[in-house]
Amino acid sequence: MARQLYWLTCVRIGRFNRITMSHSLTNTGGLRALALFVLSSLVASSPAAAQSARPAAKGDECRVIGRLTSSEYRKMGGAIDRAIVYAYAARTTGGGDRVAEFSGKGDKFELRLPPGEYRLWFSGVGTRGATFNQPEKTVAVEAGQRTLDVGSVDLPVSATTQLYGKPAPELDGARAWKNTKPGTLKQLRGRVVVLDFFAHYCTICHAHVPDLVRVADRYARQGLAVIAVHDPSVASVEEMDEKMKDVPKKYWGGKDPLLPTVLDAGGDDGICKAYGISGVPAMILIDQKGRVVRRFHHAGDPEFEREVARLLGQRR
Repeated sequence: MARQLYWLTCVRIGRFNRITMSHSLTNTGGLRALALFVLSSLVASSPAAAQSARPAAKGDECRVIGRLTSSEYRKMGGAIDRAIVYAYAARTTGGGDRVAEFSGKGDKFELRLPPGEYRLWFSGVGTRGATFNQPEKTVAVEAGQRTLDVGSVDLPVSATTQLYGKPAPELDGARAWKNTKPGTLKQLRGRVVVLDFFAHYCTICHAHVPDLVRVADRYARQGLAVIAVHDPSVASVEEMDEKMKDVPKKYWGGKDPLLPTVLDAGGDDGICKAYGISGVPAMILIDQKGRVVRRFHHAGDPEFEREVARLLGQRR
């Protein structure tokens, strides 16, 4: 079910509002989970974050508790790293009347809700940056009820997570290339590859480029290749450049990093479609044998450089 979410981070591919601090999204494949993950990764260690995850109880509120799991991802050797749950008033449709939310480390969740009927929306972030499709469940809190245990909620893995350990899809859906000749992932076998999915309208995409370039420069001689993949929201490199003409000055100290860039043609044969990317930023890490290792949500994540170094056999 599509909903609107106002947040500080990821943006829906092909649809956007020009708001500097807060993008308006429509979520169908993990975008709200990624938004909360990026923000919570910045504040997770603060006392305020812990308080928002477990709000103070009121006399008429019920503790709604449960646990997220993913049988699919468990078979892949993964686990839930962060639980994300939203509660909406059941009488509403779409994304209105969100009355409570939870984002916390681990697979358990707890909401505080007054009597009424609610739609609970479940998602999470898994180990190795896994994302999931989002089931919903309707629950009723009775007057005077103190605890409601909704049990275990099984999250199906997303299309991106399904690629883990499998051959990376080729870049066949390219419309055009910039800063490099057209190429293939097959030509890069033997090297570690990072695909950085971005869009001209995504401010957080631009903000993490300096971190990405720093890692790219540091490990280029050891065998790291980085390719930026622009979403299909523009028709040409010229249009992309025009829409991004102010980006270098605002985000990159006035210098263009000149990363090899491919423009996705979109459609069912597009690159974003092949990788299950419905929102940006997103980085896909590919090993020397051409297999998808995992997803990262931003280049500033310290684990990103550690994982690159590990694949290249380097110490940090």
